[in-house]
Amino acid sequence: MKLITAPCRALLALPFCYAFSAAGEEARPQNMTTQNTCNYLDIFSFISFLRRIRVGGYMDLEGENKHKYSDGTYIEGGLEMKYGSWFGLIYGEGWTVQADHDGNAWVPDHSWGGFEGGINRFYGGYRTNDGTEIMLSLRQDSSLDDLQWWGDFTPDLGYVIPNTRDIMTALKVQNLSGNFRYSVPATPAGHHDESKAWLHFASTIAMTDKYTYPAMMNGYIQYDLAEGITWMNGLEITDGTGQLYLTGLLTPNFAARAWHHTGRADGLDVPGSESGMMVSAMYEALKGVYSSTAYTYAKHRPDHAGR
Repeated sequence: MKLITAPCRALLALPFCYAFSAAGEEARPQNMTTQNTCNYLDIFSFISFLRRIRVGGYMDLEGENKHKYSDGTYIEGGLEMKYGSWFGLIYGEGWTVQADHDGNAWVPDHSWGGFEGGINRFYGGYRTNDGTEIMLSLRQDSSLDDLQWWGDFTPDLGYVIPNTRDIMTALKVQNLSGNFRYSVPATPAGHHDESKAWLHFASTIAMTDKYTYPAMMNGYIQYDLAEGITWMNGLEITDGTGQLYLTGLLTPNFAARAWHHTGRADGLDVPGSESGMMVSAMYEALKGVYSSTAYTYAKHRPDHAGR
């Protein structure tokens, strides 16, 4: 059994995010009527190019990597399609990797030693008039992964709850409009590992191994109790690795969540159970400048007899 608390970190990040349309208004030659206008430009008028870049990283204020800089620079980009009620997305990301002189990757306080990346979103779907979205995917986030940093005002630095995150072939149904929202995906077992990757970015880490997981279904419901106050409940059911139960409350300046997993003690490869909770708070010190903090407690109970 071990106790985990989130380390204090100083964040030095500069995020930029923007999207723009890949085409403007339709252009029509003066000698053509509306009826016989060429639709060449219409092919691109429903496609948007998305991209985001973050430069910077963070430094631990305590622990093994105290006062060592960990880089968090990354770039993302993709194409988003919207045509009537139909939509789709193909999206990739890449990030720098710190490495030491022996070739070890993800070593704080070292210079860049490589670059990794891949496609992490590839799906299409249909949106009904009431906002219900039905999606089929080859690369997708599970619904609980969409909430990975929900209720955490220190995103990317918080504790990772042991739900299934990235999935491949999946059906996902959700409605994120209104005071009551839900999202539910289902996926068969994933068997895609590094040996099946189309491209290999050096030998730093086997990122495609994250697509090896048992068949599962997870999801959540959210309900706005009042303006700015949301109650959330989540559930994951897996084939052979237990269930995850999750609940939480989110307000503009305070959040809390708690969870219990019946089959995983420390990730997918360690059978047992895990229970935890997190509280987080945020304060707007100046206009557009925020100060945030979070505390996490997690208890791991490995099932050594089952290993």
